[in-house]
Amino acid sequence: MIFDLQQDLIEDILLRVPVKSLRRLRSTCRGWYHQALFKDPRFIKKHFDKTARQYHALMVINSWVCSVRSVLDSSVLTTETDLVLGGRISPTVPNSDGAQVDVSNAFHCDGILLCTEQEGNMLVAWNPFSGQTRWIQPHTRNYFGIYALGYDNKELFRNYKILRVPCRNGKLSVWEKLGVTPESDDLKPEIYEFSTNSWRSLDTITPQAFINTCGVSLKGSTYWVSRGNGYSLLSFDFSTERFQPLCAPIGHDEPCRSGTMTLSVVGEERISLFYQSNETRKVEIWMTDEIETTFVSWSKFLTVDNVHPSFSSFMSFFIIDEEKKVILCCDEGWENLLVCFVVGEEEYIATPSISVKDRRIWCLPYVYAPRLLGYVPKEL
Repeated sequence: MIFDLQQDLIEDILLRVPVKSLRRLRSTCRGWYHQALFKDPRFIKKHFDKTARQYHALMVINSWVCSVRSVLDSSVLTTETDLVLGGRISPTVPNSDGAQVDVSNAFHCDGILLCTEQEGNMLVAWNPFSGQTRWIQPHTRNYFGIYALGYDNKELFRNYKILRVPCRNGKLSVWEKLGVTPESDDLKPEIYEFSTNSWRSLDTITPQAFINTCGVSLKGSTYWVSRGNGYSLLSFDFSTERFQPLCAPIGHDEPCRSGTMTLSVVGEERISLFYQSNETRKVEIWMTDEIETTFVSWSKFLTVDNVHPSFSSFMSFFIIDEEKKVILCCDEGWENLLVCFVVGEEEYIATPSISVKDRRIWCLPYVYAPRLLGYVPKEL
């Protein structure tokens, strides 16, 4: 019988089993589960490294999380729209009769969504594919802020953290409008650690900058487009808990209001950058060749010189198809319309506008790699 096999042979066999099948084994093969094989960080990391990646682009529309693909297949998005992920989904409110959270925005990292509910009083870390949730009470409520989810890379088992940054209308550290002094603790970024279930202030002042609040996560760190005298990137390393400015391929001499710049991620290795000039309307897509704590190098992936006049210059969300060398861009248009474009060197397609009822659109680049449930914050 398989239970009589040596442990290393059992492990080698299970490393070849898909994640979905391993989940079923939890109830039928309790010996492996209760012997902690499925909870062993070493086994989880090995399985994760062998697992084929699956990628899903998600949006928050009408306070529900839904698949971009399902949205593009629909002409009118209502609460009854059937979604790829098994229907419209949202975290479930604890101690309720299945009531679901109205999601105002979300941030993705490592298969987990950090969602802010509409009232802004609670955060929830949520795995939409497993349904696991963890509710977090914000530490400070007396000013606006943005949240990011990440992890440090110092340990085999990832130590997940939440960053809260003082921010108002995209501007960091607007102390004169918040009724506090620059030295006030209210201006200091805060960190929540899943391992200790507690908040603490960082001993640093948030950089003075305007940022695109829709940041992206790559390998545990967070990146935003930053605007000051010109364009740059601002990163936050969850291992060192420090901010770091990085260069953008559009130079610092470029006026910050001269165009639109947005970030996305490509797989789990690179950041991509969308830039469109307000003057020439030309679109440039750049991707990172190398990205380190204090250094980043870029190469141009795509240039589109002749953009259709109806193409918006305020795209807030895009994903790349490297093989076809095209990009899908989405943004909120007039009168609650979701406007999407497929743009490439040789083609331009405007998909039919999609009517969205009642609520605003919030677009979210999202990368999901199937993994064992244990490879998220413990008891998420």
